[in-house]
Amino acid sequence: MNQRLSACLLFGALLSLPLTTRGQETNSTIARRTILNGPSFQTEDPAEISRGTSPSVSARELSIPERAVKAYTKGIDRLSKNDPAGSLIHLQRAASEFPNFYEAYHAMGVAQLRLGHGEEARQAFQKSIDASGGHYAGPHFGLGALLCNQQKFTEAEPIIRKALELAPGFGPGHFILAWALFGLNRLDEAQQIAHEASIRDPKLALAHLLLANIYIRRSDYSEELVELDAYLRLKPDGPLSGQAREAQEYAKRKLAGSVVIIEAAQAKP
Repeated sequence: MNQRLSACLLFGALLSLPLTTRGQETNSTIARRTILNGPSFQTEDPAEISRGTSPSVSARELSIPERAVKAYTKGIDRLSKNDPAGSLIHLQRAASEFPNFYEAYHAMGVAQLRLGHGEEARQAFQKSIDASGGHYAGPHFGLGALLCNQQKFTEAEPIIRKALELAPGFGPGHFILAWALFGLNRLDEAQQIAHEASIRDPKLALAHLLLANIYIRRSDYSEELVELDAYLRLKPDGPLSGQAREAQEYAKRKLAGSVVIIEAAQAKP
């Protein structure tokens, strides 16, 4: 497996961020609550909001024009249906109606990434950070992952840590931090945090793939196989499953070779 994490990991990490709304109601009050009740990176525990605890609508939600809410909802719907280009039309309209619509800028960043537009994604994430006063974790995670994919790990680390201060319970965020630490060759820290990410989110296959990469650097083929097996159980047909299976076969050959060497050494008088 390539020692450098591929762009697929970036997209996998970002696509796991909870962006989609939980319904397509047309009533403006319900639409505002859809924005509020969607998993929010501002909370201590994003899972609490995702359970639908019916929080009251904030003054900010009430200040968002109905046209902006409807455009945002349509944009998120298009994004959830794998139409990033179509989503941008609506998200840009939402932001033009309400310039401080930081959720819309964040979604634009994800849409631009899906289109392969790195610089446009960076600008959108930064607009989201600025519009929220730095209190919305989503664009911090997005910008951090983008910088990791560009191998700007030193620059990415503090941005990701800031995001985790805002949303400490978000499993994929821990994965992105582990990715940055892996890039900085701080393997012990990366291993610990990637392991935590896999516990926080048992379906986060990317955490196992990152752990496999860490063990590759250490030439620990036995542990590498454990993590590759875990990844393939979760993603048998994922975009990197072919590479994972190739890595499996290579690790098995290396382990078999090690056994032969040990047995030969033990057989010497």
